[in-house]
Amino acid sequence: MCEKFEIDDKTRFLVLYFDAHMNSHQISKILNRSLQIIRYWESKTKLGEDIRIMKKGPRKKYITEETENKIITLLKENPEGTSTTKLSARMGISQKSVAKILAKKGYKYMGIDKSITYSEDERMNRVEFCKKMIANEGELVYRSFFSDEMGIELGSSYKSRTWQIPTQKIKKKYVPENVKLACWGAISAQGATTLSIYENGMNGNLYREVIEHHKEEMERLYPGGELCFVQDNHPVHRMNEDWIIHEHKLNLIKLPSKSPDLNIIENLWSALKERVKGDAPTNKNELKASLTHNWGILTKTDRLQRFFEGLHRRYMICVAKEGQKLRG
Repeated sequence: MCEKFEIDDKTRFLVLYFDAHMNSHQISKILNRSLQIIRYWESKTKLGEDIRIMKKGPRKKYITEETENKIITLLKENPEGTSTTKLSARMGISQKSVAKILAKKGYKYMGIDKSITYSEDERMNRVEFCKKMIANEGELVYRSFFSDEMGIELGSSYKSRTWQIPTQKIKKKYVPENVKLACWGAISAQGATTLSIYENGMNGNLYREVIEHHKEEMERLYPGGELCFVQDNHPVHRMNEDWIIHEHKLNLIKLPSKSPDLNIIENLWSALKERVKGDAPTNKNELKASLTHNWGILTKTDRLQRFFEGLHRRYMICVAKEGQKLRG
């Protein structure tokens, strides 16, 4: 009947609420409207408002060219610390308006460029390092152990997406522990050390223990031959340079500053993390087992030899690019 006489839902609500004394649940079913909307109408009605009268919103604020320019100026002054929320509050206009102005001026909301910028001296140091490593047909490349540390968190060692039937969605495994581990390893063209796994951050004493523990492994892979030990400029590494050289008689090679792209083990860490994600460990012991197992697979000699052939070419490219950063 109501539809026949084109009685709107708000009027029907008022009749059912005042005359029939129905509650929100009953009215929601009769009007086929969500309970949230019915309760909103009820709250407005209790305040004495007529829900049938549409309120006029405030007039749209005219945004001047001066305001637009001020927004761009503020953004340029502090690009990383300025958001649409802050600009909106500062200028007294909506975030949507700010976003429209930025788009109009050619701005896009994009990731910040995290690439490394080198000084002239840093680039020259990188070139000299690469030239040294590839001299004599890459002699140093093929008899050096490249070392480094990696951190991994149990909760992050899971894939968030996988191939699955839409009607049979795969449930993500529950991780009861918040476990963070760190690893140390060293790789060469002849093989690798075993993987050291520890819970706390690396410090001077632990680093010495790690080197002492793995030195015999490294020497065993180069019997009768002089091996080199490569490390980056982490403070813990720097503080132990003299100890490595004088106490353990290792031929130490230091990577240039800001040069993870010249350390071949970085590629191995990425591969290791991906393989651990595939195992999806759920506790500390499973995480340790996965790290150890996959390290063993990834550091088989035939795999490592391919890594180091690529490293030789990589250093040649760095020289050709005059020390500029190399892609992944």
